[in-house]
Amino acid sequence: MSHDVQHRRLSTSSTRSADAFLRRHDVSAPRADGTEERKKSGEEVNREFEAMSESSDEDESTISHPMDKWKWWKVYAMHFLFTWNSRTYEYVSIFLVALAFPKSLTATSIRGLASTISALICSSAVGSWIDRSPSRLRTLLITICLNHGAMVLVYLCWLSWPFNSSTSIVPETPFSDLSKGFLFGLILFLDIIHDLSAIGNRLSVERDWVPVLVGPVTAEMQYSLTDVNAVMVRLDLACKLIAPSLLPLIVKTFPSQSEWIFFVAILTIVFWIVELWCATVVAKGNTQLQLPKRPFHDPTTTGIPHIDIHTLGFKPGMGSWPGKIYQIFYLNPAIRLKGYFSVSIWPASISIALLQLTVLAYSATLITYLLEIGFSLTSITIARASGAILALASTVITPAAATYMRNHYSWKVRYRGSPKVKDIGIERRVVRKIGFWGVLSQFICLIPVVLILFILSPANTSSSPHTLLTLLFFASLSLSRIGHYANLLMVQELGQVEIPLHQRSTFAGTEQSFKSACELCHWAATVLWSKPEDFRWLALGSLLVTGTSAGVFGAWVRGGNSREVAVMNGGYEGIPMGTVGILFFILIYMSDQYRFRLRGALPILCLDLRILALKYANFTFAGLTPIGGSTI
Repeated sequence: MSHDVQHRRLSTSSTRSADAFLRRHDVSAPRADGTEERKKSGEEVNREFEAMSESSDEDESTISHPMDKWKWWKVYAMHFLFTWNSRTYEYVSIFLVALAFPKSLTATSIRGLASTISALICSSAVGSWIDRSPSRLRTLLITICLNHGAMVLVYLCWLSWPFNSSTSIVPETPFSDLSKGFLFGLILFLDIIHDLSAIGNRLSVERDWVPVLVGPVTAEMQYSLTDVNAVMVRLDLACKLIAPSLLPLIVKTFPSQSEWIFFVAILTIVFWIVELWCATVVAKGNTQLQLPKRPFHDPTTTGIPHIDIHTLGFKPGMGSWPGKIYQIFYLNPAIRLKGYFSVSIWPASISIALLQLTVLAYSATLITYLLEIGFSLTSITIARASGAILALASTVITPAAATYMRNHYSWKVRYRGSPKVKDIGIERRVVRKIGFWGVLSQFICLIPVVLILFILSPANTSSSPHTLLTLLFFASLSLSRIGHYANLLMVQELGQVEIPLHQRSTFAGTEQSFKSACELCHWAATVLWSKPEDFRWLALGSLLVTGTSAGVFGAWVRGGNSREVAVMNGGYEGIPMGTVGILFFILIYMSDQYRFRLRGALPILCLDLRILALKYANFTFAGLTPIGGSTI
């Protein structure tokens, strides 16, 4: 059957189903006997529309050709080349900024703050744009072109940068020279475009393309979401490790700085062309990727009368500038936040965002402190490599564990007389268990790390730490990477399966905003408590944050399993807000008992927990009642 015939049949069936849906819910359409149909509530309309959309999507997935290995290789090649270009660009930018502004960290700090703040403010808007875009292919191509176009322009800016050959004693900043400051401002603007388009590309591939290419969750599926997501994360980690390592070789190969910058720019353009070709070929091989998205009735904008009234005068192209500003900077983010907390998996999303607060990872902060207390650079380098290897191993272990658990649950259902469970129910149960085991194992592995940091004194740096302590410290820290990436893969799969089709990217963009906010708090804490003797309290605060993340995720899983909503009926799970409040109040009680000992980051953390506990205890957002429970 040709693609044109399939397209016409799908369009006809979609039109008929949509017309039938409108006829069922159009109260103004009279019946044959002259009476009007009963007007259904907004919730009933939305539920029926979602059910109709999901069934139609399953039909489309059945009609579309299955993805063979060759086409999946093209998907992986497209993702690998995009990630390779981004990682190379990030490392080249760090290197060139250090050359342009020697003996000063001002420019580097400005770049980091601009990147984090722009992601914090704009990520949810980027996700909303992806959900509202009718064409999946066009959206992905736009993100690729914006991202790589910004890279090439930045490389051209660096080619025209007036690097000083003579060494200067006075540190240079972007404010030292007007021409350099203007050029750096242009580079900073292009950096923001690069970062936001990279977020858009990731959301488009993970939340829009991959679920369509994998198809409906069945026992006979050839490639599961866990397998595909694991390969994607594996490619990300490989690019993160290899791309920066090849840059010194490129720099040494070319005699001048302009030549190797020009070579990197040409390589970016070549990869750009290959990515566009791969995306086009993959889209041509899948019918659903070629079809435009169906229009939807967004449930996050219904049922709130005061928001509907306010938006009447602030439609795009109408109203005053203050009204448009109000809509862009307050009303639209408020609607997206309301939609985020209306989806039942938000506790799992918050739990993964909280992990951005921790300093217990192989980051610049931890490495600097370890050098300060006597660890050798060789041991840190080897340990960091082992952490990367175990992170890669997690992308192999997690799919294997998921496959084993799927087979185990399927066997129980078929041969042990267990209640009949759908394939989607088995998948959701597996994802929840592995995700909880991942974050819990990360918390357990970090306990010895914190204890050793309290044992070691930053004042005694004359000798290296004991060999046994060094091995235990780095072994525990590296093993925590396995659980971290297992939890990351499972939360990603939750966002691909258990969120309505038209909210997936918006939800993921809002999640990225929370991650950026936590990352900003992470760096702010390291600035406020920058002394070596304060780091142990930052480590203890990080352990408490990881424990809170595990507690929130575990309480959400336990609450959902007790009601057996998703497993038996295919619905969405929720966590009672009272459970979240109890977790926060337990931490507050602990902080009251031990507050007299705290000299570092924990007082602020406890203050933040008090504020969050009060917020969650009285949680109402635009009239929204939390799913799965009531307020405290």
